[in-house]
Parts: sequence; structure tokens; C-alpha cells
Amino acid sequence: MTSTMNFESRRLPGKVAACRLDPLESQSVFKTILDSFARPGSILTLHYAVVSRVPSALAPILVLADVETRVHIVDTPSFVWEEALASATGARISRVEDADLIAIPQDASEQIGSIISLADPGSAFSPESAARIVIGTLDLRAHGASDRGGVQLVLSGPGIDGERVLCVDGLTESDVELWNSIRTKFPAGVDVWFTTDDGRVAGVPRSTRVEIVASWPRRERI
Repeated sequence: MTSTMNFESRRLPGKVAACRLDPLESQSVFKTILDSFARPGSILTLHYAVVSRVPSALAPILVLADVETRVHIVDTPSFVWEEALASATGARISRVEDADLIAIPQDASEQIGSIISLADPGSAFSPESAARIVIGTLDLRAHGASDRGGVQLVLSGPGIDGERVLCVDGLTESDVELWNSIRTKFPAGVDVWFTTDDGRVAGVPRSTRVEIVASWPRRERI
């Protein structure tokens, strides 16, 4: 696994080059994120060559962003990618409130709730204007244990036969409650992908019902 600190050792030109995906990489990432929404909560894997060059929280945005897209990438001291992504894709850097695509790295997890509350949920008349958010997490798994952090969610709705369990290490109950409060006005709401450093991804579109069944203290990132 390549760490975010390794990524951050690059200067801007190297980051811009890393963000430029070839057609096969773009097709693979695009198919994976579409499949993740078709099967909400299923844990899939992003193209290995992409997540070896850029943080996985950027991968969905790299294949969706273009010159008409507004993006907001949360910068931290160990995650500075907004300028590189904008240079590589032509997307416009914007405020959270105006962004079509938003990325939150693992080490900005304390901002998840505030960003979800600020993101544009669209409306019943223009649901297509809602933001899509990529959230970097410490771990994703299909079952939970009390020695792990985060929340255990039960998902149901379109694309799920009955129910599906998704455990997200790096999310809190209050984050989920804020997220659910926005989803009550469906078809308005935000769509979310969760990613891990090693390239796992799980999608939860706004049409999915989300219930918290267990939670544990969020672990510190190692």
C-alpha cells in the first residue's frame, strides 16, 4: 500500500501527471464506481495502478470531473491535491456549498459532518444538481467487531436483496444522522463513496436507506 505521505512528497507537476489517467484506467474506475452504486454497500476494488499513484479518495473525482464541473478537495497538511486535480481535469475549484464533487481525506474526518451539512443536496425539481462526496476511511468491511472503530450500518433499498451490512471505520453516529437528515427529502440528497488507502470502495446513493446498528470510538489514523 502506498501511503498519503508518499503521495505528498511529489511536487505539483508530478501530482498533475499522476492525476492524468489513461483510457483503460478511466474506464476501469468509472465502471467500478457505477457498479458500487448499482450494488450499494458492496466493497469493490479500484484499479491498482490508479491508487498506487493518487489517494483513492480522488479516484472517483478524476473520472467524473471536467471543465464544467466544480470541485472541492479538502486540503490538510498531508493532503494537498486540489490544484493538481483541477489542472489535470480542467475542473473549477469552488466552495463546498457550490461543489458538484467533494473529496474528504481520512485526516479530515472531523469535517465530515460539517461538509455534508453544507453540500448542495439538490431539490425535487433538480436532483441532478446534488453533490457527490468521496470520504476517505480507515477501513471498510462487511461485518463489525467492538475492537474496530466507526459505525456498523444496515443498508436497504434498490440494488440490495433484503439488507446489507457495511462497517465504516472513520465515520461517527452524528455524521450518519446529518447524512440521513438530508436524505429525508429524496430525490434530493447527496451520493457518497467511501474509500480506503488500499483502493477499496463502497457506494451509497441517496436512494439507499441507512440505519446505524452499532458504533465504536473512531480510531486515530496510524
